[in-house]
Amino acid sequence: MRKKLQTISRRDFLKGAAAGAVSVAAAGLLGGFAMGEEGPEAGEEPAPGAPGGPPMMDPKHSGETAAVYGSSWKDAPAPVDDAQISQEYDVDVVVIGHGYAGLNACRYLAEQGVSVTLIESQAEDKYNAMGNEGAAPNATVLKERGVPEIDPVEYYNNWMLNSGYQANPGLMMKFCQNSGENMDAYLSVLTEDELSNMTTAFYPPTEHQLSQIGPFKFWPCTCSFYGNPNQTYIHQKNREKAIADGATFMFGTIGRQLIKDGDAVTGLIAEDSEGNFIKFNTRAVVLATGGFGANAEMQKDLLTDLGGTLIPGESLSVLMDSDGSGIQMGYWAGGKLDSLGIPTMNGKHYHPGLPQGIWLDSKGNRYCNEYWGPIEFRGRPALQMDRDGFYCFYDSKLTEYMQYSVPSHGSTYASEENLANVQAELDKALAAGAEGVQGHDLSATYTRYGAETLDELLDMVCQDEAVKANIKASIERYNQMCENGRDEDFGREGGLLFPVKDGPFFCDIKPSEIGWMMCTCGGLVINSEQQVLDEYYHPIKGLFASGNCASGRFGTEYFTPTPGVSLGTTIVLGRECGKSVEKYLKGEI
Repeated sequence: MRKKLQTISRRDFLKGAAAGAVSVAAAGLLGGFAMGEEGPEAGEEPAPGAPGGPPMMDPKHSGETAAVYGSSWKDAPAPVDDAQISQEYDVDVVVIGHGYAGLNACRYLAEQGVSVTLIESQAEDKYNAMGNEGAAPNATVLKERGVPEIDPVEYYNNWMLNSGYQANPGLMMKFCQNSGENMDAYLSVLTEDELSNMTTAFYPPTEHQLSQIGPFKFWPCTCSFYGNPNQTYIHQKNREKAIADGATFMFGTIGRQLIKDGDAVTGLIAEDSEGNFIKFNTRAVVLATGGFGANAEMQKDLLTDLGGTLIPGESLSVLMDSDGSGIQMGYWAGGKLDSLGIPTMNGKHYHPGLPQGIWLDSKGNRYCNEYWGPIEFRGRPALQMDRDGFYCFYDSKLTEYMQYSVPSHGSTYASEENLANVQAELDKALAAGAEGVQGHDLSATYTRYGAETLDELLDMVCQDEAVKANIKASIERYNQMCENGRDEDFGREGGLLFPVKDGPFFCDIKPSEIGWMMCTCGGLVINSEQQVLDEYYHPIKGLFASGNCASGRFGTEYFTPTPGVSLGTTIVLGRECGKSVEKYLKGEI
């Protein structure tokens, strides 16, 4: 029977507790001692943050500190005292996070008549959705525009190849089989006029657009919203649909601690923007709180493979991300942390320029196949190389060669307009080169240089005569392999061997960006139903995780067989998470 969202006043709650209701601590509030555990000595005042003591609160309540309660992130906070609870609600499911995963899980549950509340740390009037485009194999709007139908099994097999078979097989097959249907649901809130402003990256394909590089396949099946409507608007419309179906949303509210009764999660303690504690009595909780890129402690502890590749002076940095609070709560509840290597969005690779050129290290030696699979893979060798500098050389036919691109991040759609823009950049670099730049500093910011002859260009980008000689020798060898149609050094496909022989010549130089990421894409280990697993890989009852706080979508790094796969998978798997929660409530899993 569906329960109504019910508010209990502090007085009523304390009265009920005095009458014998189970207190927060007795119910097993994570981070403190549960019933039967040893507390402080009699007459001893527990320290703030210690079991039984007052919580060590973040005075700003921003959720941005490395440890919310002032302790290291793996240390669970003390339980919130009953007297600190200002409101209490009964609700079947609480979803934490208004991102793509949480919103779509919430909306599905509301459609099924489940009592669901979504809490979000951002204020409603300042809410902003991150991202613009989502991969959507077989979405109806794409089919209507002529995008060919995609075999979900073929897409799945390619996905698992990209992940090194490390992605969760059952989870990712759910994405491949349900992508079209679930994206249709997400976009169903838009009018035809609004949908007409959607663009589709790399479609229609240009004459020489590639669909495969070696064993890796690519598809142009992306729904892009860079104008009006944008994703923030689409989130708003989905929220309105969920509210119409009975969901409740609470903004400016941060999840702090999960409540367990035995081996099941049965509630949540949250905090509003004024520092008031709220208790939710639930049957299930969905963690959809994003990654941990804004948490320096968690970066150090969880990104061990990436951190281990950094050289002195380099550091991990992130453009946008969450503080890892959802992963913390799941861990405190007994959740297993991913130890296979948590992917980041672009932190584990570096590319000095476009793949149509030849990539050389600081000594002037070619070091990899510039066209190996997705861009996130071809830049991996630089992880274990010196950061003294990298070069990328092209000749005058770059825009011709750029037509051989794949629908993936890091590629340029070879439209006439885009290629004309690139040619304008080349012309500008060539004109600037005539001003007589000498000896580029390889540690400086990204620069493109141009010159009529290779010797002139080398004088501009390098002062070391030995390095210049190596560069010339590397280009000569590479050009010979281009003529032969066979890359004996690094296996680049014959049809993608573009020589560097016809002037004018160009060189891209930029400093290393290893360790710089958009966000993190993992944390808690889940199964294909998106249930959080414990140290024995058994599901924790009532606890689910979806989106960037959960592992299972990628391998050790993010990759893009279609632009927007991160956003696309969270939309689709968020709705799938809602389906799994419904099954859990029915006792089917």
